[in-house]
Amino acid sequence: MKRILTLLCAAALVVGSASAWGRLGHATVAKIAENHLTKKAKRQITEYLHGESIVKWASYADDSKPELLVDLGFEPSNAKRFITYPHTFEANADCTPYRDIRKGDKYIKNCIYYINQMADNLKANAKDMPDSVRVAHIALIVHFVGDMHCPEHIRYPEDQTIGYYNVYFGKDKIRYHSLWDTPIIAARNPWGFSDTAALLDTYTKAQIAEVTAGTPYDWGYDSAKASRKVHEVKEGAKLDKRLYLNEYGPLAESQIRNAGYRLATLLNEIFK
Repeated sequence: MKRILTLLCAAALVVGSASAWGRLGHATVAKIAENHLTKKAKRQITEYLHGESIVKWASYADDSKPELLVDLGFEPSNAKRFITYPHTFEANADCTPYRDIRKGDKYIKNCIYYINQMADNLKANAKDMPDSVRVAHIALIVHFVGDMHCPEHIRYPEDQTIGYYNVYFGKDKIRYHSLWDTPIIAARNPWGFSDTAALLDTYTKAQIAEVTAGTPYDWGYDSAKASRKVHEVKEGAKLDKRLYLNEYGPLAESQIRNAGYRLATLLNEIFK
């Protein structure tokens, strides 16, 4: 691999520490995906994760950010060579995801790029990888497919903030990004991840086939197009809880559901 997973000490540079969905959301995505794994894919993944479920590893990328570094292989103008894996991606004006990690000497955060890179590496080298790298690849794919479906993990030309500003959610002052970590899901689904997954995992085979068609970049386009309206909320906005949840709660649930089905599709393709 040109750019390999690198485990360094916690004192290493951390860039882009955003998290998405929180534990409930990421576990729900992983559980929905697990429900749709082929027998062969589930058997191989279980073996590589030493008998553990992908649900257990769903938030690993958030929990271990300081240690999970990628070597960019060049010296970008706005960061050091070793950075944390990005949990976001950039979309162009027409919502198509940017497909590289650099523009000249500028680094572009692009989790979809790394999803594809790690998927390709697992397809070609899973049996021969060091165990820790193989586990990390699987865990990062599980997490990043969830991240790319979180509306506040998408950067648009008109809004690069990913919600790093405060709004009022009812009477509560909250970082807008944090609203999309857990409250947007938990407010409508005040249960554990298994129950939430059961309530959201309702699509027919035909609907799942439609949602999972294409590549991760196609899924990124769909995610960016569906999520753009979320970014119209500006700093200091006063949001009525009931109205906001009624308007955006279904989007959050749809994004979680789509992420689960797409994660299963990707894992089934890797471990077929």
